[in-house]
Amino acid sequence: MGVSFKAGPSGRRLISGPSRRSVWGKGTAAVLLLAAFGTLPLLVATTFPGLTVLIVPIVVATGLLALAWARVLPRVPNALPALVGLAAAFSVVSILTGLLNGLSDEPYATPAYASLGLGMYTHAIAFGYTEYGRWFFEVSYDVYLPGLTFVQVPGVDYRWVSLGAWAGMIYLVRKDPLAVGGLATPWIPVLAANGQNDFVPLLAITIALVVRPRRGRWLWEVGSLALKQLANVVVFFYHVARREWLLAAASVVVTALILAPFFLIDPSSVVCHVLIGDPGTGCVGHPWTFFVFKRNYWLYPTWVGLVFYRPLASAGRRLWLRVRRAAPPTS
Repeated sequence: MGVSFKAGPSGRRLISGPSRRSVWGKGTAAVLLLAAFGTLPLLVATTFPGLTVLIVPIVVATGLLALAWARVLPRVPNALPALVGLAAAFSVVSILTGLLNGLSDEPYATPAYASLGLGMYTHAIAFGYTEYGRWFFEVSYDVYLPGLTFVQVPGVDYRWVSLGAWAGMIYLVRKDPLAVGGLATPWIPVLAANGQNDFVPLLAITIALVVRPRRGRWLWEVGSLALKQLANVVVFFYHVARREWLLAAASVVVTALILAPFFLIDPSSVVCHVLIGDPGTGCVGHPWTFFVFKRNYWLYPTWVGLVFYRPLASAGRRLWLRVRRAAPPTS
């Protein structure tokens, strides 16, 4: 029996899962919230290298906090609106004051690539930015899919665009308390306030795969395939999980078509910067540790777990039952 990844009985409805009591207080809720809180130790380790020695106690502390969160939050009246409000307020303060901000060059680099047009993979862009009071100058090639750099509001700091995308996701999953509670754990909107460009593709795939509007859904899905590579991975495996083989293959074909004009202009640059992901000229791939300890990459598995926890939990239970049935009886 396959896993049915559905956002609700109607394609136009938002997630409207079971009551808070049936969602919260389960082991699933604690594990998924732990994934959301998992951005905290990564944030500390990558922002303050001197505190890396504290990573183990920080992980333990955040794990206990997540367990308490899953038990206490649903029992507090109006806890979710208060949590979202506090997270949003703290993120705005982060942008305005620089508190826990300046963690990435993405709010500067992502809009800058737009000036390169069709040469975004052939030519590098030079830009400067201030991070924690220090001036940095960087020369970099675009390593994202071509649509991402053009999803911005002219004249508006890209950090507001990312934070707006986070707020859009919260609105779209507002009927699902676990998804709201997980996405509003403070360090996720703080990453948005830092201008991490992952929130734009996450908003697009939330509309395409979770809300699933009857009209224009394919446009959102195709649009998400033009933004950032991790979104393409999510879309592909979403269709694989639903055994929609043709749609899974179509996601690969569409991605190839999106890159085709740039490949015709300069095939080596597309391979080097988009497929290998090297922002320089060395065309050197990243070790697996780069992906494990990249704090913003945790956003994608966390998003998957929070919005699809019901089918994932159901699949896990079925797998566990199969393992138990297959296990030899104990004497």
